[in-house]
Amino acid sequence: MKLNKKTAGALIFILLVLLLFFSRTIYTYNMPQVTGTKPSRGTLNKLEISSGIARWAETENIYAASSGAAGKVYVREGERVEEGQILFEMDFNIPAAQRRLSEIDNNISKLEADIRSLFSRLNNILQALSSEGGKNTEYSSAGSELIIMEISRANIALADAQLSFSYGMLSRNELINAENNIKALLYKYESEIHDIEHTIALKQIDLASLRLTRETTEETLRDYINNTVIRAPCAGVILDIYVERGKYFNENTLLVSIGTGSGFIVECNISLDNNFINPGDTCQLVNSNGALNGIVGRIRPSANGKTVTISITSDDVSDGETFDITFEKGSTASFTLVPNRAINQDNDGYFLYQIKRRSGIMGQEYYLERLNIYIGDSDHQNTAVIRGITFFEPIVLVSDKSLEAGMTVTLKNAEDFFEN
Repeated sequence: MKLNKKTAGALIFILLVLLLFFSRTIYTYNMPQVTGTKPSRGTLNKLEISSGIARWAETENIYAASSGAAGKVYVREGERVEEGQILFEMDFNIPAAQRRLSEIDNNISKLEADIRSLFSRLNNILQALSSEGGKNTEYSSAGSELIIMEISRANIALADAQLSFSYGMLSRNELINAENNIKALLYKYESEIHDIEHTIALKQIDLASLRLTRETTEETLRDYINNTVIRAPCAGVILDIYVERGKYFNENTLLVSIGTGSGFIVECNISLDNNFINPGDTCQLVNSNGALNGIVGRIRPSANGKTVTISITSDDVSDGETFDITFEKGSTASFTLVPNRAINQDNDGYFLYQIKRRSGIMGQEYYLERLNIYIGDSDHQNTAVIRGITFFEPIVLVSDKSLEAGMTVTLKNAEDFFEN
């Protein structure tokens, strides 16, 4: 059968179209297939997610007022208590403290009596010595009369010796002995004055020490009586309780911690290069019970980056509750932005692959040019380009193969940037 010219021409045209289609498919088969995007103007939206555990912001601590052993305990950790509720009892030895106080009072009474007796003896001696050698007894006390009589006898003996010596009836040695007798007597009482004063000073020191001990013992006894029953100073939840029946505690030992109020503190770690979170910022805390806002407080360095302290207020939060914490903040300035995935880096710095179009052997084709850039800040999605982009032409976002400058590629979304 012979073909006419029209049929033959049609067959040749169809064959050429098929050859052109398969030739183009073979030509583009090994080309990298890329998806393009364009730089844009916008703001950075910083985002970081962490986790933390809630702790009471305010706690009331109860310390042991005095040393002693714990008695009966009425509460457990995690239990909610009301103000004035009995927490536990202390087993103080009150009778022993009372006996100790009685002994101290007796010792004080004895010392005071001794000191009064010493002062009486001292006054008697001083009165006797001040009565002109035992001659003037007008202002002498009953206790000083014996001393005055003794000194008077010694003075009379001395006067008799002096008279006898003047008549030659007594030797000089006998006169000297009479003089020495009165001097020795006066020296004896002067020495006794010194000894009594020294003894009084020592006993007064002991008395002051005993009085101080009595004050301490009285205070301890008051503490025993006032702190036998320990009550909750406020409403709250028992956080830590260190009291066990029969366990001995020294004074000022921590016994119980109570979480009070509706404020909580949550601490979490963020990356060291996170510079967008500042004290006073708001963040969101979420768990299975719901979501609430928190206020960023202190930010300090830690071994794993930075530790952020967050304050929250809620009546529905429990101590030890875990939260996922989201920190998010948008920049105030506008930047030229490119997606983080579009940025490449080598020894010469950061760069983009810019997509260009040209005429090729198979018609219009797409190829790549290297565009060196300088980058600034970034967030979880975009990076600010501070130098390098002067016009908004398409750049490579992703590719199914490795790329090089000058390479011909297949552009999946060419209709977004170029006319058909």
